Amino acid sequence: MFLKSISAKLIATFLLILALSLAIYVTLFSITMHRDAERSIVRSLPMISSLLNTEFACLNVVPHEDNQDTRCEISSILSGLQPTLQAEFLWVVTPSGKIVTARNAKIPDHTLFFHKTLNNGITLSFFSSLDTDELLALTFPIPLWNGKGKIIIVQQTTWPSHKILLDFLVPTAGTGLLIGLIVLPLITRTLRPLKELEAKVINYATGDLSERIEPVDNDEIGRLSRTFNIMADNLEQMTKFRHELTANISHELRSPLTRIQMSEELANMGCDKKNYDNVKKHLRAIRNEVAELDGLIEEILRLSRMELSTQVGEIGACDVADTLQRLLRKSAPIIERKTLNVETTLSHDSVITCNYPMVNLAISNLVANALKFAPEFGCIRVTTISNSCLVSIQIYNSFYRKLTSSELVSIFEPFARAEGENIPGTGLGLALVAKVAEQHAGTITAENRDGGILFTITLPRGFAEQQLPT
Repeated sequence: MFLKSISAKLIATFLLILALSLAIYVTLFSITMHRDAERSIVRSLPMISSLLNTEFACLNVVPHEDNQDTRCEISSILSGLQPTLQAEFLWVVTPSGKIVTARNAKIPDHTLFFHKTLNNGITLSFFSSLDTDELLALTFPIPLWNGKGKIIIVQQTTWPSHKILLDFLVPTAGTGLLIGLIVLPLITRTLRPLKELEAKVINYATGDLSERIEPVDNDEIGRLSRTFNIMADNLEQMTKFRHELTANISHELRSPLTRIQMSEELANMGCDKKNYDNVKKHLRAIRNEVAELDGLIEEILRLSRMELSTQVGEIGACDVADTLQRLLRKSAPIIERKTLNVETTLSHDSVITCNYPMVNLAISNLVANALKFAPEFGCIRVTTISNSCLVSIQIYNSFYRKLTSSELVSIFEPFARAEGENIPGTGLGLALVAKVAEQHAGTITAENRDGGILFTITLPRGFAEQQLPT
């Protein structure tokens, strides 16, 4: 379409509707005018026929066509009939086709277009000449010349239908255009937010991710603006996450790759010296580093899938208490090696509907985090609290210091570590826990407690399938 502006399209649509409305009116007006004129004529036919028979009855039934006295009598009758019938022109046609008119009357050069036969030999035609508009003409038989004579009556000029039409169309069209001129500023004002939205979207598309729109009204454009802001926030967050993830991945991969490189060089030196025991030691170190890298990459892929809202696993029931007991039993060797004191207070009714693999991963990461950072002879307390709507899991582990308020928030970000910590790990465990809680409309918090840190994850008891990522 040639019109690219919405305002131009609206104006064009308004003008098209106005033109169609006027065209429909002209058609209906023309049909109605002709129909009403014919009905009026049909109603007057008996009266006109009776009047003509009365007027011409006094003449000889078979007058001589060329008799001057007869022609004068006919002219006299026509002169009296013309004002009575309100005729523009009228004349008598003899059987031989000669015309007899009223006194001093002049019939212009004309053409009669036959239209239709009404009744009793009466016909309706259209009278057309250069001097007049198109008029209706009626042809009546008269008793002269044994009924072979006829009289043609041309309707007197009334206010022309086309003038009536123009008198209506001109003010109607003018009124329509005036309304258009009044509406145009309203259209411009209505479309101004849309143009601002277009400019913001163009800026956003060119790379300015900080662009946002301030909705003015609560109409469709306002709701579209709010939707754009939500989309922009999500895209900016995803872009920021991608950049941070790329930087963190580069940092996390550098250390094991450096250690692999060093082990490879030492293994080569051992080969040169034929110290194969040393070579085996360094090869085992390389194998361990590769396994660490494999675990890191798996955690990164899992977090990336969750960030992209890719659902993993199916929705089903999860008994939180049973899951915690199973994880603690699997962790018995670590608990025994570090001589940890584990206390559990588990509610019996702690079944939730969830994406089980995700929730199992989150609980497993929380338990693993507590076992990793609890010192030897430390304490771990696992508690579940449930009500009709929510189930909360609290995992406490003793720790040598309190975390700062910023650390209590940042530890849930990818690759985040508490300041000064050297314990090996990917730095993605708690980030995965936070993502699972977010996708299940739950919460995860960390807070300092006496001698340690308490993690609390709260999940809804019933979670609708459509709320989960697809």
